[in-house]
Amino acid sequence: MLIHQFFDYHTQRNPTQDCLIFQGEVFSYTQIAEESHRIANGLQKHGIVSNDRVAILCENCPAVLSIVIACSRVAAVAVPLNYRLAAPEVAYVLNDAEAKILFAPDMALIDLLGKLRPLADASLPIIAASSEGAENWQHWLSQCVSTPVKSDDIRADAGILQLYTSGTTGKPKGVVTSQRNIFALYTSAATSLANKAGPGSRDLVCAPNFHIGGIGTLLLPILAGASVVLHGSFNPMAVVDDLEKHKIDNMFVVPAMIMAILDYVPNIEQRDFSALRQLLYGASPISTGLLERALNIFKCDFYQCYGMTETTGTIVSLSPEDHRRALLDQPELLQSCGRPQAGVEVKVIDSNGNTLACGETGELLIRSEANMLGYYNRDAATAETLQEGWIHTGDSAIIDEQGYIFLRDRIKDMIVSGAENIYPIEIENVLSQHPAVGDVAVVGIPCPKFGEAPLACVVLKPGQSLTEEDMVTFCREQLAGYKIPRQLKIFDVLPRNPSGKLLKKDLRAPFWQGNERGIN
Repeated sequence: MLIHQFFDYHTQRNPTQDCLIFQGEVFSYTQIAEESHRIANGLQKHGIVSNDRVAILCENCPAVLSIVIACSRVAAVAVPLNYRLAAPEVAYVLNDAEAKILFAPDMALIDLLGKLRPLADASLPIIAASSEGAENWQHWLSQCVSTPVKSDDIRADAGILQLYTSGTTGKPKGVVTSQRNIFALYTSAATSLANKAGPGSRDLVCAPNFHIGGIGTLLLPILAGASVVLHGSFNPMAVVDDLEKHKIDNMFVVPAMIMAILDYVPNIEQRDFSALRQLLYGASPISTGLLERALNIFKCDFYQCYGMTETTGTIVSLSPEDHRRALLDQPELLQSCGRPQAGVEVKVIDSNGNTLACGETGELLIRSEANMLGYYNRDAATAETLQEGWIHTGDSAIIDEQGYIFLRDRIKDMIVSGAENIYPIEIENVLSQHPAVGDVAVVGIPCPKFGEAPLACVVLKPGQSLTEEDMVTFCREQLAGYKIPRQLKIFDVLPRNPSGKLLKKDLRAPFWQGNERGIN
């Protein structure tokens, strides 16, 4: 089973059906199919062969879907780039992926592309919305033929996506996802979720394409033959307008987006969401108060989703019935990320690898057909994370007798802020270069809006001073905006154990008192 095969199946049977609706324009399955054929032929003309990397730099737009389908046709691997990163960070990912071509069909990112171009390999072909230093996207596309390419020898275990997630070393790693992984996710979701996508149904996608929560929620309804209303980025007013206008059946968001919709859209209680059947959310749990507000407004089924890029997205979910029970008399259920979806195995182990009994705390491991192929060119990191088919999540958890998983802490130091993964060492590496900083540690602390936010814990050099404003200004040129800490705490000395290891748990603890869950 391959992505383009399923897409072509729906195109043949429903050629005029809406595939994507983007900025008021409707794209049929036939139109996207034709564009994907053109791109596939263009890729082959550029010498792209099986397993070559094809980089994509753009906000959500129809071209993203066409390029991914084209990559499926020629057995190439699509690499959506995080456009929220600073240019040097994007350049690192682009070079690490060994991309053979870069597509940037988005005028909104022309400035970023301009900063990226001198940092990239000078020989890298660039197809962009602007002709400056690149071949124009529309002209390039018009020169490509729409004849179907030959694609007989593509294996289901071939890579199709490479999404980047940072590691504790601070350097991003490319998670290679296969065609089989995508279809394992598709099958698990189709079996586990009550409301199924299909011809005639509509999803709204506003999560960014460089996240599995964005590209995954775009691909799954398309594989089912549904229609997707695609947003370039999240805008609460635009989301509400399209939920109502297009009679959306299904949507994936993060709790911060739900909060923004409820807080910033005027007269939200007067809007019509009667078509909305289910709302999936992930990246952090939802509070009882926010859930009650959201249920009163949307009046649909809610699913909490837990997963990782390495698991190709959601593999554990908290069901609508669990949410209803939580509001009735079991509020503690909202602290759980749910139970495994169909085809997913989980267990908790101790530091010696022994499986623990129900109620005991250890590292959460996950095994399913959706688990990644591995990290691109990172054999050691792959061997550490993926062992005998089990993904070591780095999350500390317990599993109760009913199979509910409760996350307790993050073994790895990653901070999850909104839907973004932030790795403290990246921030620490930058702040350590500030002339006033003698020692630094960054930890995640509770944030009502985004779940967690980075806090910079700093020891100053003698006679030096540092303000939050100074810190933000210093970081701005070197880090993506969402990574920059807005809060600063000055210490005389940072806590360390006798061997000199920094005790980040001690730094976090005062801020997490009163929270049942040590991570959000």
